[in-house]
Amino acid sequence: MVALLSACAVAPLPPLDNAHARVSLKTEAANRVQASRLDGEPVRGLQFPDLKLGEHRLEVRLFFEVPGGGGDVSGSFSTGERRCILAVEYPDFAAGQHYQFHASRRGWGPAGWLLDASGKKLATAREVRCGPGV
Repeated sequence: MVALLSACAVAPLPPLDNAHARVSLKTEAANRVQASRLDGEPVRGLQFPDLKLGEHRLEVRLFFEVPGGGGDVSGSFSTGERRCILAVEYPDFAAGQHYQFHASRRGWGPAGWLLDASGKKLATAREVRCGPGV
């Protein structure tokens, strides 16, 4: 059983070097967030690679549950998953620093912020689009 559990474990990230910045992604337990684009280029994997210092544009995909509108034909209320892309631009990623892109659901829409290591808000993300195929 231990072997099965360890096979699913995620390897720890290597230490951050002094030439790059690192951005982690965070959302509420019921939601999912993953890296989508870095400076307009698709990101391979679920997280952003370590960033060179300076200006960057980060895009994430946020998946979250929303309550059904007026219910279905049977009269019951259902939930559905909504998918949105959020983007944040920040001009001053600093070498050796850790940042957090926090994405969240606000009613039917998404919201997001870029935070520094102490939790200070550095930038507010904007909604790029929501819907199927996102």
